[in-house]
Amino acid sequence: IVMRDGQLLVTEVTAGTGGGTTQYTLAGVDDQVADLAWSPSGEFIAYTSAAHGEPRLFVVYAVGAGTPLDLGAGSNPVWSPDSAQLAFERDGNLWLAPAAGGPARQLTLQANRARGRPAFTPDGRAQLVAETSRDFMGAQGNTSFKLKSLALDGSGSLAPLPLAQTFEGGRLPYDLRYSPAGDLIAFTTSYHVNACASGGALYVQAADGSGERELVSPTLAALSAPGAEVYHLAYSYAWHPAGAGVAVSAAVRDCANFAGALLGAQASVLGLDGAERLVIPGLLLNLSYDRSGQFIAAARYEDWQSGAGRVHVYNAGSGQLALDLGPGSLPQFQP
Repeated sequence: IVMRDGQLLVTEVTAGTGGGTTQYTLAGVDDQVADLAWSPSGEFIAYTSAAHGEPRLFVVYAVGAGTPLDLGAGSNPVWSPDSAQLAFERDGNLWLAPAAGGPARQLTLQANRARGRPAFTPDGRAQLVAETSRDFMGAQGNTSFKLKSLALDGSGSLAPLPLAQTFEGGRLPYDLRYSPAGDLIAFTTSYHVNACASGGALYVQAADGSGERELVSPTLAALSAPGAEVYHLAYSYAWHPAGAGVAVSAAVRDCANFAGALLGAQASVLGLDGAERLVIPGLLLNLSYDRSGQFIAAARYEDWQSGAGRVHVYNAGSGQLALDLGPGSLPQFQP
């Protein structure tokens, strides 16, 4: 998938070679795409459209010439493991709806709460949620949170993971994901310091909440020095499809003189032991592995001020550019 000029495009990529492209959205109808997600089955794409102001949720069959189905108001779509249901946010709460259309059920009932994007548990029986009261959140999102399990029966019941620790000072994560084997949880978060400075990293822990640790590129760790206002920040990550590690996009920013100079930016392939196996230089966002683990897609930007990025596909073994798909953002390989 690629988002270009607000439109949703799907381009066929085989062994690092590009093929035909299909556009699934229509200008002024369901475009201005702000978010998207492939179903685990690889058949459907859920996306949020802002074409009419209020975010609306659509689903399209993308293995052919599908017609998008409007599921109503909503944002931040998350697929169930069986690709039959979509969780999403509406009116400040989490909801669940059949992906084929039908009435949605409200899952959370609390007012004045802030939530990151949830993740279905591997068995599909609950959702993993990071949430907090807005009364305990700073103006720039700094807060504390604990990962919790949300029941899907509409009771709004939330239970902390058995061994979860409270995460202090970070923003709520919007990329909670289980590893392919379901035994690990990962997310990125950051913390606001001032108009220039934010720091953050990728965190990995066991599915019960224990053993939380940072995974940081040793190359970038050597450049960062928070005490001197030189901060490491993780942007996005992707699990290797076999669970062998993660690809992480990150940078180090020097805010000592408030200029925000970029000291280093790269995508790193890290083992779960923290060993750095590959570095792809550049400001690369929205990383995605193909199902074979041989290629990594990313949106590449020249600098902080760049408008549209370019969608690149890299060889995951060598780091060499395999394909330039042109302007766009939010690339995702089909599962």
